[in-house]
Amino acid sequence: MKRGSITKGICGGMIVAILSSSFGMSQVFAEESSTVDTTTESTQTSEVVQVQNTEANEVSQKTGTTETVIPTQESQQTQQVQSSEVTEVQPEQPQTAIVDGVEVILEAPEKAGKNEADVTQAPKEELIEGSPRLFRAAVQTIPMYRLFNPHSGEHFYTRDTGERDNLRRIGWNYEGVGWQAPTNGDPVYRLYNRYNGEHFYTLNAKERDSITKQGWKYEGIGWYSYKGANAIPVSRLYSKRVNWHHYTLDENEKKVITKQGWVYEGVGWYAVGNGQQSQDDYKLLGVKNYNQYALGAPSGCEGASLLQALQYKGKITNWSLTQFLNTIPKSPNGNPNSGFVGSPFVENSWTYSAIYPAPLTTWGKKYGNVQNISGSSMNTLLNEVKNGNPVVAWVTINFQPIRWGNWNFGVAANNNHAVTLDGYNKGSNQVHVSDPISGSYWMNRTTFENIYNARKYAVVVR
Repeated sequence: MKRGSITKGICGGMIVAILSSSFGMSQVFAEESSTVDTTTESTQTSEVVQVQNTEANEVSQKTGTTETVIPTQESQQTQQVQSSEVTEVQPEQPQTAIVDGVEVILEAPEKAGKNEADVTQAPKEELIEGSPRLFRAAVQTIPMYRLFNPHSGEHFYTRDTGERDNLRRIGWNYEGVGWQAPTNGDPVYRLYNRYNGEHFYTLNAKERDSITKQGWKYEGIGWYSYKGANAIPVSRLYSKRVNWHHYTLDENEKKVITKQGWVYEGVGWYAVGNGQQSQDDYKLLGVKNYNQYALGAPSGCEGASLLQALQYKGKITNWSLTQFLNTIPKSPNGNPNSGFVGSPFVENSWTYSAIYPAPLTTWGKKYGNVQNISGSSMNTLLNEVKNGNPVVAWVTINFQPIRWGNWNFGVAANNNHAVTLDGYNKGSNQVHVSDPISGSYWMNRTTFENIYNARKYAVVVR
């Protein structure tokens, strides 16, 4: 069979094509695959059809081809139905992806930021002392840090992390958390003897005024004494030999130094909870907190969390957040696995401003012992904290449910965020974080763990 050329023409509002064969029969094909067979009886077609054919033939003559078109009522109805079916809008199916073996729904790639931080709240909780050995009602507390001067022999106590870190830099030994103090109650006054370097602490305002007249410098309220039930007494002792006072809630320490000649002078004040007597149950490092928005770094959560951890370990303590973020390694291809995307000082919804564990670890190693421990279990993270090592963990803004976006480098959390994990209280199932958005706070461990487990991104500073 010899095939002729295929040409297209307009006839009766339809686009058709006609193939001629050596048998002298014409086969007409509509674009919608409807077929109309024509025979010699086609001469009986109505005048309207003849007019249409005439118009089509005129067009064909201009193009040098010959076409015969016979639209029937049946083919017109079929074409109308098919056209209706083609234009029917089908509902869009949501995009999905498999993340760690779980199918997740993908959103548009829109990076969340301050707007989400403003309309959500961090899951803050008051610390609850809930160990089987000691239970406390929900009382807001702060850790009291204990340091030792190896040259003078003085023990010093402060709630100020900046003061603690400064003394460590000049040679004082950090001995951990001495006790947990309430955030209000009876004031404990702090005084300083400029002649021998001793600090003195007292609940008694008359005693404060008396030794102030003797030349001691009054430095204000150091902390507060707990007035609630089951308060823990902090013992006050004095040594005439060294002309020094010592304070402790450890009964064993009290007995030991009493045998060495120290005189027990009674209760200095009352604590809410123990310090670090049982690190298996309780630990709080108390790392410094930087607020990324207040410091002009709306996208700097990972850098802020890393700097908090580094400075806790005594590294680059004189650096500001801005100074540190100016050294952040930039991604050359818009992928947070190769560096920071965009600028930590700029925030918008179309830039995935973030840096992931591998490049953050490389950056951190320039300043301290930083290791990538991504993939670790929650117990592994808490064991690092137990050993005095703060952990940078990737979570979400205010620990909201994770929302996945389909970005050009791959699937990523639209509401990505990072915090420093620096404490835990196993008895009450709580952990403590230093959050560059919402401050330092206790929260439910399960809430933290559920968000962390979505990716298990983590970096430790040892």
